[in-house]
Amino acid sequence: MSASPGGDGEMKASDAQRGREHADPDEGVRPLPWFLVMFLGAMAMWGAFYIYITPSGEESAYGDQRTVATLRPPEAMAGAAAKVDGKQLFGSKCAACHQATGLGVPGVFPPLAGSEWVVGDEKVLTHILLRGVNEELVVKGTAYRGAMPAWKAMSDDELAAVMSYIRGEWGNQAAPIKADTVKAQREATKARTEPYNGGQELKSGT
Repeated sequence: MSASPGGDGEMKASDAQRGREHADPDEGVRPLPWFLVMFLGAMAMWGAFYIYITPSGEESAYGDQRTVATLRPPEAMAGAAAKVDGKQLFGSKCAACHQATGLGVPGVFPPLAGSEWVVGDEKVLTHILLRGVNEELVVKGTAYRGAMPAWKAMSDDELAAVMSYIRGEWGNQAAPIKADTVKAQREATKARTEPYNGGQELKSGT
């Protein structure tokens, strides 16, 4: 049986093609650089040392052994009362009527910006917030006949803070009011159980 013509030639050509191919690469073993090995070893030793020196069995509520005294703000640690935020109080108790802009609602709620009642006598302003006002109150030439509720449930510090805020906001430039002033006027008007009847009675201070 004779070989097919050209068979040897085809085999040689195939051998030549295989000879030109590169062998599949082997995955070599490349060790980590020595400095990385030393770094990892040092980290492991430091971790073990830290665990060894960290107290165990202590109160875990603070995690890092901080105490309540450490976490307390400096002001509270010194025994000082926390500062009252007049702007925040205004936003939660007053802005619904007088608006965040201090402009009020025309014909319904009087403005605080530029109001003679706000920047005027601090005692009168204190009476408004402590006891409230009914009947007519003229503000910047406009008469309002709504009802201003009393905020006597607020503390002296809170009332002083919110009044100081409105006296220095929206272009107002009146001096702030101290909590001692509120305390004194609270005592001076303690006999009053009803709101003031309009601006005239409010000015008279009765």
